[in-house]
Amino acid sequence: MRLTVLAFVLGSSLTLQTGAPAIQASDQWLTKPVDDRTFNTYLEFFAYDRRLPFDLKVTKVEEDQGIRRERLSFQSTSGVRVTSIVFNAVGTTGVKPPGLIMLHGGGANGKEGMIQAGEFFSRAGWTVLSMDLQYYGERSTQLLTTFSQADKHEKLYNQPPLYLAWTIQSAKDVGRALDFLVGQRGVDPRRIGILGASRGAIVATIVAGADRRLSPVILLYGGHFDADENGHLPAACPANYIGRIAPRPLLMINGTQDAIMSRELSVDPMFKLARQPKQIIWTDGGHMFTNEEHRAAMIRWLREQDKKVQ
Repeated sequence: MRLTVLAFVLGSSLTLQTGAPAIQASDQWLTKPVDDRTFNTYLEFFAYDRRLPFDLKVTKVEEDQGIRRERLSFQSTSGVRVTSIVFNAVGTTGVKPPGLIMLHGGGANGKEGMIQAGEFFSRAGWTVLSMDLQYYGERSTQLLTTFSQADKHEKLYNQPPLYLAWTIQSAKDVGRALDFLVGQRGVDPRRIGILGASRGAIVATIVAGADRRLSPVILLYGGHFDADENGHLPAACPANYIGRIAPRPLLMINGTQDAIMSRELSVDPMFKLARQPKQIIWTDGGHMFTNEEHRAAMIRWLREQDKKVQ
């Protein structure tokens, strides 16, 4: 899934809904998510040491057209470093801005595919941290080599124990990114949201369901699982998390012609499990089909949520 979030593509229409009919579920947790007692055992997986030093390393600082970009890495858990780009508008020193953590899709370049999005949201007033997920971008290893659909599914997404471990590490990385934005970049801790695109949206669903500090939540072209997945362990199933995002606000954007995240099997059932406040925007296109209208809708929605917190 090559990430093209916020690509300048024209010709789709936008419809805002507050509910969608459920179609036949594609696994047992879409029909009936786990109970609270079981869910609380999953939260133990995501615990991490918040006292661990960040050991910050800034490799490059750039300023261009009013946007400052810091390329940096920090220690997430013992021996694990997260590579990131932090975006903010020049001249915001001394102000506690809202923050946004962004998770990329399944492209080999990881966070680099989110540069346009990072600049877009930082111009609107957010301090943005775009991070590489484990095995992607600067964190790539020999696990994934071609980053084709077959490669990713055979070696990661359809390997339940490994995929669970990857999900757990991703959640810890996001938690540490939030701590970093608050402690090192002066972001308002009450106003840090998360945006995930494609595979990143699936991860963001789980992370937001587990970490209640994250609000609001935007899921771009995500769902339950994609057309090439054959199942996963319950602690790595977003169906067990999406209903637990509420009462924090949730916005989903999905395509009616998306062959990767099926509306009937993957998206509609997940949206049904989500609780209010929730909204979904349907585009008349395929996977990652966004345009100026959708970008404007996201900013309006984010600003509406931010006003409720200030």
